[in-house]
Amino acid sequence: MNFLLFGTDPKPSEQEHSITLSDRIVPYTIKRSPRRRLSLTIDHRGLRILGPMNLSLRQSESLILTHEPWVLQKLDEWRPERLNSSWSICSASPLPVFGVSHSVRTLEHTARSPRIERQDESLVLHTKEPLNVARSNKALVQWLRREALAYFEKRINEFAPRMAVSVSSLSLSQARTRWGSCTSKGHIRLNWRLIHLPQDLVDYVIVHELAHLKEMNHSPRFWAVVESIYPDHKAARKALRGHIATLPLIELS
Repeated sequence: MNFLLFGTDPKPSEQEHSITLSDRIVPYTIKRSPRRRLSLTIDHRGLRILGPMNLSLRQSESLILTHEPWVLQKLDEWRPERLNSSWSICSASPLPVFGVSHSVRTLEHTARSPRIERQDESLVLHTKEPLNVARSNKALVQWLRREALAYFEKRINEFAPRMAVSVSSLSLSQARTRWGSCTSKGHIRLNWRLIHLPQDLVDYVIVHELAHLKEMNHSPRFWAVVESIYPDHKAARKALRGHIATLPLIELS
């Protein structure tokens, strides 16, 4: 999909705005100039909308929302951390679990197949010689997914009654652009990689998705529901953006 239009228009007026897309706050720039068509561009400068001088904020938001999946995908492709955050079991870097850095060490000749054990602030890989990195990374991801799911279930069971909502099912996702999603039928999907974040931010995402069971939008009524359970939601949304660059991408091949 390509929305880029080329031309030699005079320098347009510019306005900075932001919009919520799939639980992320996305900044963007509106540039107006004497032109007839709208265009959407995404590069190292971020999201930009170019349009005529009478382009309204509502029109700009409508254009972005219409192409939301494409926008999120392209923004992710331009994230510099995507090039630098690869992590492997043989790496010397610690791994965050609910915001706490955990060292990772290996005990060889202790298991027929790789398995993970948590000891205080360490993750111990029990494996056999020689170390199979791909299998070990896979075992680690499986452990992280189990831990994430257990925490998600626990917190949903605590928050849902307080919010007077009912969840029909819960599943894990590994989407690159969304922390979570919710359907009108009560099915919630949460990104397992939330396990790397502090628990208070995970709780915000859970409350956010549960609030959609009352308001399937991001209207003032929706944010009022979120605020009733999580008063500091604005700070949490901002903090989520700051943590994106810190999330490890565990190599599986």
